[in-house]
Amino acid sequence: MTPEERIDRIERALDRHIEFVGQEIEKNTAGIRDLIIVSRTVLTSIQEMRQAHEKDYEELRRTQAATDEKLNILIDTVDRLIRHRNGNREPS
Repeated sequence: MTPEERIDRIERALDRHIEFVGQEIEKNTAGIRDLIIVSRTVLTSIQEMRQAHEKDYEELRRTQAATDEKLNILIDTVDRLIRHRNGNREPS
């Protein structure tokens, strides 16, 4: 094989390798782009879920406070009824 043939052969091999690497870079770039889109979608979903969770938590706190207030009123009422039945009237 002459030196020129060897150089031509090496150049063709390099050209094929460069084309292959270029294709791989394009595939990787497309994959990265897709991953960015997915990650943004996931982050948006997490933010929406966080907002919904915070809203639900605040509603639960308000409801729990109202329940606690009603329970305290019930306990006070039952306590007064029991004392009244036992003849231990509270001073008015």
